[in-house]
Amino acid sequence: MPSAAPSAPAPVVIAIDPHKASWTAVAVDNRLQPLATIRIEVNRDGYRPLRRFAGRWPHATWAVEGATGLGAVLTARLSADGVDVVDVPAKLARRVRLLSTEHGRKTDQADALSVGIAAHTAARLNTAVVDEAIAALRCLTEHRDDLVCRAGNSPNKSV
Repeated sequence: MPSAAPSAPAPVVIAIDPHKASWTAVAVDNRLQPLATIRIEVNRDGYRPLRRFAGRWPHATWAVEGATGLGAVLTARLSADGVDVVDVPAKLARRVRLLSTEHGRKTDQADALSVGIAAHTAARLNTAVVDEAIAALRCLTEHRDDLVCRAGNSPNKSV
């Protein structure tokens, strides 16, 4: 994976805590303070408000927790738009959150903030590269699992 080594740190990081159903984004400045937050649903229409949110900081760096895992769908969309994404490992984000002054509270916003702080302070993080075939297979597998789960919980299921 290529190393993300910009010549000067970006003044703002758009940090993302991805989930299956939602993305939480926090804009984090170079003082490691949150500037704004947005939470959007993961669907066809959710990407546009996320990009509008980030448009307030046109030179921001994007950082996604697990950019090639749970964040792969978003990373692929951003890459298709020519946006580089820094991959913040979940372990690193967790350590930042646990060492925070907010006593390590586990919320999506706190998780996204910890991703942003990690992106600002880590010595070297990798630019995410998503293998589109693997991402497509992962999406299909997750969709199949969701369908099987729903069928298993169906009240019409006969025993």
